[in-house]
Amino acid sequence: MRPEPLLPDDPERFGTVRLLGRLGAGGMGRVYLGRTDGGRLVAVKTVHAHLAADPRFRERFRRETAAARAVTGAHTAAVLDADPESAVPWLATAYLPGITLRRAVAASGPLAVPVVRALGAALAEALTSIHGAGLVHRDLKPSNVMVTTDGPRVIDFGIARAVSGDGLTAAGDLVGTPGFIAPEQITGDGPVTAAADLFALGAVLTFAATGREPFGDGTAAILLYRAVHEEPELTRVPEALRGLVAACLRKDPARRPSVPAVLERTADPGAPLWWREEPLRSLLAEAGAAGTAGTPGTSITSGTSVTSVTEPAAPPRVRTAVLTPPGTVKATAPLPSPLAPPLPPSPAYAERLRQVGRLARRSALLVAGSGFAAVCVAAFLRDTDPDPGPADPPDKSAQLSLRKGSPAATSAPGGLRWTLTVDALLGDGADIDGLLVAGSTVVLHLARGPGATFGSVHARATADASPRWERSTGGAAPALWGVTGRTLLAGEVGMPAVDLLSGTAHGAVDDTLSARWFAVAGPALVLAYEPRTGEKAVRAVDARTGAALWSRDESPRPPAVLGDALLLAPALGSGARCLEGASGRARWTYAGLGDDDPAALAALPGAGRFALLATDGAGRGRLHLVDVRTGERAALGPRAYTVTPGTTALGHAGTTGLLFTSGRLHAFSATTGEPLWDRASLGLEAGWPARAGGARAPVTAGGLVLHWAGPGTLQALDPATGEEHWRRAVSGVARLPPAVAGGTVYAATGERCTALRLTTGEPLRTWEVRDIRGLAADGAGWYARTGKATVRAYNSP
Repeated sequence: MRPEPLLPDDPERFGTVRLLGRLGAGGMGRVYLGRTDGGRLVAVKTVHAHLAADPRFRERFRRETAAARAVTGAHTAAVLDADPESAVPWLATAYLPGITLRRAVAASGPLAVPVVRALGAALAEALTSIHGAGLVHRDLKPSNVMVTTDGPRVIDFGIARAVSGDGLTAAGDLVGTPGFIAPEQITGDGPVTAAADLFALGAVLTFAATGREPFGDGTAAILLYRAVHEEPELTRVPEALRGLVAACLRKDPARRPSVPAVLERTADPGAPLWWREEPLRSLLAEAGAAGTAGTPGTSITSGTSVTSVTEPAAPPRVRTAVLTPPGTVKATAPLPSPLAPPLPPSPAYAERLRQVGRLARRSALLVAGSGFAAVCVAAFLRDTDPDPGPADPPDKSAQLSLRKGSPAATSAPGGLRWTLTVDALLGDGADIDGLLVAGSTVVLHLARGPGATFGSVHARATADASPRWERSTGGAAPALWGVTGRTLLAGEVGMPAVDLLSGTAHGAVDDTLSARWFAVAGPALVLAYEPRTGEKAVRAVDARTGAALWSRDESPRPPAVLGDALLLAPALGSGARCLEGASGRARWTYAGLGDDDPAALAALPGAGRFALLATDGAGRGRLHLVDVRTGERAALGPRAYTVTPGTTALGHAGTTGLLFTSGRLHAFSATTGEPLWDRASLGLEAGWPARAGGARAPVTAGGLVLHWAGPGTLQALDPATGEEHWRRAVSGVARLPPAVAGGTVYAATGERCTALRLTTGEPLRTWEVRDIRGLAADGAGWYARTGKATVRAYNSP
């Protein structure tokens, strides 16, 4: 991730800090590299204008700044200056050239026992300073521990909470990182005290000693559930450390050791200076170049990438990037799977799923509750945007040019950030027919040649459209592609599963067949192909390695997935079968459909059930709710729905089931199947976006369901009651589902896009953009595929 030069709308100074260049931006604001009048390098974080205008947010920023300035100590990152009252609130911290503990463990492997002890002592000293200032950190994790040339430092006190009880967050907010957050923070059953940081310390030391987190991998909801209800996995922790780690990870905060007790068990006057050993020494030497920056153009190393620091200058010139469709990224060893492991069956599985659903609703507050994360820019850069992997040299025989940017490109709110346009001078009829945004990456598919016989996939950074990787593919427009974790799946265009950031292959997934759908069930990537003589129609492979797992003969409709449970409903009257994703082993068969045809399937995570819409020969559909653990019918919906083939989909919003069919949006109870409400809705393609694998899902955010009630009318509903929270008429006719990110709804109607406040529907800004054919959004703004040859990125309003 490379910072850009300062743009015309950027300030030149904040107080005594002169800005040198822009390092990045996040949901809360921008981050700059600056230098004080005395020559010290600092990281300056500013707040977006729309947040600064919010009195509650400004008050929170004021408190968090005061909290951060109260912390001092040898193993913490100092806050040097701040002005929460200025028109653009800002805060400056010491710039720490170094790498995160997560990066250090990835580079060197699990740390030795003496090293983990030394790390524990350093972190305990840091917590002594934090708690001594009357604060609880509340988000201690490997990416908030910087390894520098002076040893480890704890950073990010922005979501700390005063021990006195004068909290920095609203009542009910859940703040922290799943896998490291203490049980009492999750349940809210008691006060969050310094003991919560001891729980996180135990999780950090587990990671340092094993390279694994104590509660494994999985979604936020799964990790939160495990932290509250299950014991940590400590078998890989060396016996010499296991007692200390286990004590820190006790569920009861009163039974955890105190910080002085941890110091007593870890302090060692002869502790090794482990950060001075290879490979960390070389990584830190590279990062240490930041300490010599003194003139424009000096290279500043920020952990994993070298960044250029530039004095304020004129707007950057328009640059042209040359992409080559035939270039293929070099395959490397399989990457660790980003997919959650399967949930093992247990007698308490249904209750567990209900608990997970409840925790999932609380985990949705994580983003809102941690707005001030990463006050030190080093962590902001490293853990959010790993350095892309290497690619083969361009093939000069068939170049495809995308022009980047325009003279009007800007970082101003609502401004055009960049433009990518297919170079029409090639005359080969190349079209951009696919747009996907995930994390910090925008992915495009280009079809080329007569009849779109071949194409290419290009990955670019969302911040500045700088290239990451590219691959040659088939020419068909991607209809099923999507991202799971950090894995891009686009088999229908002839591409294997690849790492989103680097493009390296995860395994040899068969890319010679056109998949009808795919699904991810636990560690398995399950694909359905057009059947060919002598071949199985449904095949499962390991998403990490591409190794074959199992196959089946039937060619069913798209399945429903809950954890590692895969529900297939292949054919009329044959029953629905639940398989284990990893093994293909049948868990149960549901025979309650009779001779009816399963027209749609969906998972209802909040209730621990699958929903099946079964239709008879007259096109009347009934809802069957099936227990995911036993396969027993939990409920049969009393209502018969009119079902039109090709216009029907099932989904959910929290604990409410949703059904779209025959031009209406229906809500039903996920526990009883009883109808709750229904509304006229514009259409499936305009209202329910396609997710990874081809299945459609409703647009839900902030506890609301968003849909087009008419050609130019967007409506926000309470999913449980159907109550209208707001309705907004926009000019034009909707052809695409709305996109939601960062509390903003982007509604495109062909010739324009309107940004609306999610909570109220208040219009924030309208852009006149012709022929919008694809729409995506993230916290930084929105992205449009316009016409056949252009993609544009606009900043949030």
